[in-house]
Amino acid sequence: MKTIEISDEVYEALQDLATGFNRTPDEVLASLLHVPTGSPDASEPIAAFILSSEFRTKFTDADKYLAILGWLAARHPADFAEFIRNLESGRRYLGLSREEIVDRCRHNQARQIAGSPYWAIMNLDTPTKRRFLGRVLEFIGYRPAVIEFVCAAIGIRRGASHLLAT
Repeated sequence: MKTIEISDEVYEALQDLATGFNRTPDEVLASLLHVPTGSPDASEPIAAFILSSEFRTKFTDADKYLAILGWLAARHPADFAEFIRNLESGRRYLGLSREEIVDRCRHNQARQIAGSPYWAIMNLDTPTKRRFLGRVLEFIGYRPAVIEFVCAAIGIRRGASHLLAT
């Protein structure tokens, strides 16, 4: 086994991720760097999805955002629908139709969330996508460490450094 030096902040972030997903820091880094290891811990299926080859093939933030929303809509249909019903008036980030989103603002762009009847606003910057996704995850009942991990997956282009730095 080799050792590397990392800052205390990076070590703490890595340890939090590993603890939150019942994995070792080595397993978390291996997954983020696309190094084959054992199967992801089934106690956090959303983590397994984020670390899966299916998700890692998503390149754009929009595709990652839609993929996570689609995963949540499929696995938490009642909570996801309830979240949409509870959205306040004004700007709608999710809706049952393209028109529902575009009607709020004619400049909105909307795309359907694959495998669901729902639509999502797409002309959001990365921090807004992360914040909104965090609200959805919190509403469904995910732990803060899981929310942080999932939201950090939006905006990552390569390697683990961006994930651990957020």
